Amino acid sequence: MKDKKSSIFNIFILVLTAIIVVASFYVKYTLADTKFETLVFYSISNLDNADLSPLYIALKICIPIIILLSILIIVCFYDLKRIKINSKIDKKIHINKHKWLYTITCLIISIALLIYSVGIPEYLYYMSQKSDFIKNNYITPSKDKINLNNSKRNLIIITVESLEYSLFTKEQNGIWDYELINELHDILEDKDTSTFNNKKGMYMLHGASYTTGSIITNRSGIPVKIGLDRYGYSKNNFMKNNYTLGDYLKENNYNNEIISGARTSYGGLDYFYKNHGDYKIIDPSTLNDYNYKLKKDDYGKWGFNDKYIFEIAKDRLKKLSKEEKPFNLELLTIDTHFVDGYVGNYSETKYKRQYENAYATTSKLIKEFIEYVKKQPFYDNTTIVIMGDHLTMQSNFINYNMFKDRTMYFCIINSVNKNDKKDRIFTSLDTYPTIISSIGGIIEEDRLGLGVNLYSNKKTLAEKYGVKELDNELKKKSTYYNKNILGRGE
Repeated sequence: MKDKKSSIFNIFILVLTAIIVVASFYVKYTLADTKFETLVFYSISNLDNADLSPLYIALKICIPIIILLSILIIVCFYDLKRIKINSKIDKKIHINKHKWLYTITCLIISIALLIYSVGIPEYLYYMSQKSDFIKNNYITPSKDKINLNNSKRNLIIITVESLEYSLFTKEQNGIWDYELINELHDILEDKDTSTFNNKKGMYMLHGASYTTGSIITNRSGIPVKIGLDRYGYSKNNFMKNNYTLGDYLKENNYNNEIISGARTSYGGLDYFYKNHGDYKIIDPSTLNDYNYKLKKDDYGKWGFNDKYIFEIAKDRLKKLSKEEKPFNLELLTIDTHFVDGYVGNYSETKYKRQYENAYATTSKLIKEFIEYVKKQPFYDNTTIVIMGDHLTMQSNFINYNMFKDRTMYFCIINSVNKNDKKDRIFTSLDTYPTIISSIGGIIEEDRLGLGVNLYSNKKTLAEKYGVKELDNELKKKSTYYNKNILGRGE
């Protein structure tokens, strides 16, 4: 009976080993650009109303492989224990005598694979390295360092899920063989559009490779650096010393609003928007508060689809434009989220892959919305920003090995500044001061946080140090960040 229980436990460990091995390879080759920090952030954040399709797809792919691998290693466990190691030796050496060694060895190898696949060694290495880079380069933002000169220009920010330059054609400096998001390229070519680089877009950095991290970085000039205890990211203490775009606009009497197709409680975005700018939040959990009711065609994977986001936005603009206060309206699209995006009855269907149709549809929706805004009486006093939040996480959609120098979409429409800087090297850090400048803000030394106003002649940190070195420095432990951004005593 004891041997039977022992064998059952060994089999359980071996099956667990198979699960870990398959999960390791799936993460490594399907989510190749996902960092350990990202997994930590979302594992200890609110995952309310998350789209579970990535999990279902992973299970569909992995379960058959897990079963086959389990059978293989269990068969080895039972068959190899009967194999004579050396036929010339009378006494047989059985693996059965060393079954725990076999089982534990398999388990250790699988755990090592998992640790490697999610990037834990890299994370631990950089956390062991202290750096004063942030301390030496950070310009503490404050209201006193920015002067709007009473311009109070309206602002619309469209943050597009996983929108990157790779999706353009090769002639447009992307990798696609045919036009996919041509409307978004047309916007870049418009005379009223500032692009800052006509060949590449915005580089993604450490701490900004997922939606919450990207939004924070783009609006505050400082990346998200999170420890395993998630200190400084709670409901009432979300990066409490961080002075953001929302904070500044609120102090200048703006109406701040955010429309999101997914619940902003996912990943703690609601904490950020409430703590920094006291935004009105319109998402699937608050629609009723604003008298919006979803119809069947309005639903999406995460809540409501991109088409409905822009319908709500048009309605909100009618109301906001009649207020005496200037407005800052942010839109977070969701239909191009991995896996494979979302396609509704309003979507393009001419491409073979669903993800392509999702991108093509969102491109058309954005162009149509921009054309709508341009026709409104408030447009002359309104600046529009369009940006990708991060690179797509779906590695089987864009071959990471063939195209490594990837950047995100970024442009500003109807800025108060002339776009005479066409070849800047810039990152998510630089959008904060650049957006403020685009609505008429005069910034002391043209720097906020770790970002530089791209309309100025100041070098960005990426131009000064190189994107790779900048990224590596931001990965390291920063006592200054913990104390002065998160408010942690050290």
